Amino acid sequence: MTKLETATHVCLIGLCLLAGGLLIEQRFFRSPEAETPPARGTVPARELVGQEVKLPGADWQAAPVSILLQISSTCDFCNESMPFYKQLMEAREAQSAKVPVIVVSRDAVDVMRKHLEERQVIVDKVLHARLESLGTVTPTIYIVDSKGLVRRVFTGELDSSGEKELLSIVERGKV
Repeated sequence: MTKLETATHVCLIGLCLLAGGLLIEQRFFRSPEAETPPARGTVPARELVGQEVKLPGADWQAAPVSILLQISSTCDFCNESMPFYKQLMEAREAQSAKVPVIVVSRDAVDVMRKHLEERQVIVDKVLHARLESLGTVTPTIYIVDSKGLVRRVFTGELDSSGEKELLSIVERGKV
């Protein structure tokens, strides 16, 4: 065996050991905080409840409760949830005291507005902003009171109980 072949074998063995070590570390020693955002379903996000939402262009005092919908045009869960958002907006239109709905997105306003219109989801306002103080998981629905405080949070694609709760909030006009 030549020196070149020996060096090649040593390098291959070293790479295999390194790859094996990385796989073991990822599988057994990864921290729970490194997990991906929550999958489907309602997540209470208790730590966000009570926080103030500072969003230029949002008038929280206009109604007892408002819906702040944080979505992205490239988010799969957001797009899968569009039929429910349409249903939510239709339920809102049937009420005499309509709950304001504001969409906030990292997308440009015209891009998001077109995205919503193509899916027949009619909202009151579309704003371009990042809400790092509240989290960046999309979709996230915040129920915000007239003081601008978060009262309820839903993240990810909603399950049927989350959908029912949101529809109930829209119908009652309060949390």
